[in-house]
Amino acid sequence: MPTLHEGQRQRKAAIVEAATEARARWGCPRGNGAPLPPDLAAEARHVATVTGTPEATTCPLACITYADPWVVEVTRAVALAADLHVPIDEQLGRDLTRVDLAALSALKKAQGDAWASDEKIREQKREQERKAARAAR
Repeated sequence: MPTLHEGQRQRKAAIVEAATEARARWGCPRGNGAPLPPDLAAEARHVATVTGTPEATTCPLACITYADPWVVEVTRAVALAADLHVPIDEQLGRDLTRVDLAALSALKKAQGDAWASDEKIREQKREQERKAARAAR
C-alpha cells in the first residue's frame, strides 16, 4: 500500500477535522437534541423550502442516510429507472401503490423546484456578468 506524503497527510487531517466539526455542529448522524446554530438552522429552512419536507433539526441529509427502507427502495428504483430506462414498477418488482405515486410526485416536484432554483441562480449570475461587462466599458 502506498504511503502518504506529508502534504497528503496534512490535507487528510484537515478534511477529517472539518468533517468532525461539521458532524458536531449539525448533530449528526441523528441529532443530539440541541438546537442548531443560527447559520445551520437557516440552511435547514432552505432545504425544507426547496424539498417541501419538514424542517430538519439535525443534518438534512440524515433523513437520506438513515431513511426508511421503503424510501430507499423507491428512490433507488427512480434512479435506476432513469439511468437504465426500465419502468419503475419493474425496478421495484411490484405494482405501484398510491403511496408510491405520492412519493414519486413529491420527488418530481422537488426536482422541478431544484431546477427552477438553479435556473434563477444562473440568470442572476448572467445579469451580474452583463452589468460587470457594461461597467468595464
